[in-house]
Amino acid sequence: MRYLQILLLLISIVFLTGCAALSSAAGFQRAFIPFTSDGRASIDITPLAITLGLDNDEDGLALDHGGDVDTVVVSAGDPPQEARRTGNNVALPSPDGNSVADSYMQFQVDDSRLFGGRPTSHVLLRIDYLDQGTDSFRIQYDALPSATSEGLFADGGTVFKTGSGEFRTATQVLCDVNFANRTNGGDFRIDDEQNGAETVRYVEITLLPPADTTVYVDNFGANPFDDRPDSEAIQAALDQTCSGSRILFTSGGGDPAYRGYFIDKTLFLSGAAAKHDMVYTSTLPFDHAVLRATDDLKGPVVHLYARSRVFNPGAIDNITLRAIDVFGNREARQCFGADGVANGDDDNWGSWLPECDIPGDSWCTAANILLNGAMDWEDPAQNYSARPEWWSTGIVVDDLVSAETECGTALGLSGAAAVIRDVRIDIAGDHVHAPGCAYTDPDGDMGGWSDGITFAGPEHRISGNEIVNSSDIGIVFFGGRDTLINNNTVRVTAGNYGAFAGIAAHAWVFGNNSGLEITGNTVTSAGDSACGGLHTGIDLGPHMWGGGCVGQASPAAVGNAGVCGPEPVPPGGASCGGGPCQVWNYTLSAAPIVLRDNQVTGAHINYLIEGVDGPINAANNSSTTPQLSDWESARDCDGVSWGPLDFVAHHPSRPGWTDLRVHCER
Repeated sequence: MRYLQILLLLISIVFLTGCAALSSAAGFQRAFIPFTSDGRASIDITPLAITLGLDNDEDGLALDHGGDVDTVVVSAGDPPQEARRTGNNVALPSPDGNSVADSYMQFQVDDSRLFGGRPTSHVLLRIDYLDQGTDSFRIQYDALPSATSEGLFADGGTVFKTGSGEFRTATQVLCDVNFANRTNGGDFRIDDEQNGAETVRYVEITLLPPADTTVYVDNFGANPFDDRPDSEAIQAALDQTCSGSRILFTSGGGDPAYRGYFIDKTLFLSGAAAKHDMVYTSTLPFDHAVLRATDDLKGPVVHLYARSRVFNPGAIDNITLRAIDVFGNREARQCFGADGVANGDDDNWGSWLPECDIPGDSWCTAANILLNGAMDWEDPAQNYSARPEWWSTGIVVDDLVSAETECGTALGLSGAAAVIRDVRIDIAGDHVHAPGCAYTDPDGDMGGWSDGITFAGPEHRISGNEIVNSSDIGIVFFGGRDTLINNNTVRVTAGNYGAFAGIAAHAWVFGNNSGLEITGNTVTSAGDSACGGLHTGIDLGPHMWGGGCVGQASPAAVGNAGVCGPEPVPPGGASCGGGPCQVWNYTLSAAPIVLRDNQVTGAHINYLIEGVDGPINAANNSSTTPQLSDWESARDCDGVSWGPLDFVAHHPSRPGWTDLRVHCER
């Protein structure tokens, strides 16, 4: 609030105030917008407001009626006050006598003050609402048209109620308002989402100058030099950013008092609505700002967006996260509670938003960074350019550290045409599972394994990263075409550290992996042979993982639909059909998978191909000193056993490689 007051004061100093005639009629008429002497439209910062009741007090805002936007007058609060309530999909009495079910409260803005995005497209919306029930309402508005959207009924964010019974105030910055009477004749509306009626007593719009392109989270109350939680202040900054912004976190600058930002609630980078062309970074790129998970943080430290607030994540594009280090507090946080289930009961699974209602949902796991954007799961061709609204594109993760991840993943990403480069992953989860072995994480969450980098989708570039002691897979790819994984280093260090694979391509999501290249990577393991170690160095195909058999396949997966066996016939690119399936990695003959110039040392099986449907070009791959690991199933997997091996290929077999069925990962 202090920041807002200062901002409005600055607006009043810098911008000339314009005067315009207002009308108290049900709809305002278009009028001339005044300009200053230099040709700029002047901004009148006097709020446009409406107080709702039997006789609405309109001052630049008018309430619509008719169709599905009729409301009813109520008395609510303590002391009671007049307000208006939406219909929650029930037809309310209307001046025009219509019987349409009502779910909206719709408003018109005085056209003489704001029309067509002029004199500004940047406004602050305030809504005083009755916090009754625990349902939600959504803001929708007429936004400026863009290359990808007409701007009709644009998403302005969601408000969740807490059931306090009090009137509360929700504020939301809208960055691209058009307000040209295109929301069924209005400019913006409140959607009760048919999950509970909304009672509103006051609405206000304040015109703001064009949004600052640089936003400092410290200006909203965050402070990396104390030990108090910073999430609410940072989220307030994130919620009020506009597309095209650069969000800065303060670097330590060598100050011994620097503590970093303490994150007690997941940070949702996109804020309350989908945004694009955003950069999140440090004030000193060579001196990374630090985000630290607190003991009580539920869910990941950083999420790309909140699925309860953003319904169109395909509009989240060109997001860069750079030069920020994230520490997940692995020793204090827990993947599972005493009941052994990730459900928020004595563990760190969950969210501060109503995001998590199915225990074990990976969206809510105690991960570090989840940049899971939109993907069209039903498009086997992964043609993101043809349907951009279904894909998040252009995510870049560059020059950061993700350390001490509890479980889930240290860095998750999905979408199209993303880049992950120069990232260091330092300890993620705990691999230990053999009886009698000491945990590397004191909480001992057996099964709370964590990938280093988990990603899916087409045309990604994963390059120059270092992954140290991830407990599940160092770099795991869930499928997509024309993706490059090159020049990465994956290491398992001495002691009880271990992993199931160093680099793995498992097409659980997208079966078409044509054009996938895994080149120039280095994978090494020095883990204990009984309590740690690395099961496979580089693994192509999902059959090591229970034969690749799933009960509900992704719609874009390739495999043997409805059947699962120890010696399946290659499906020839056939779809799984979304049901039970034995999944394969598929590649077209014209775009084979390339496995070249890699070096693997010290894994139980240094290279494993098992479950690839299509050609593989493998050349100049080095295998050194395979060694035993804690791979329990290597002693007996459906009657098959194996010791240390250099090159193994089955489904398909390869000349010079050992032909061995390996259908057990544990």
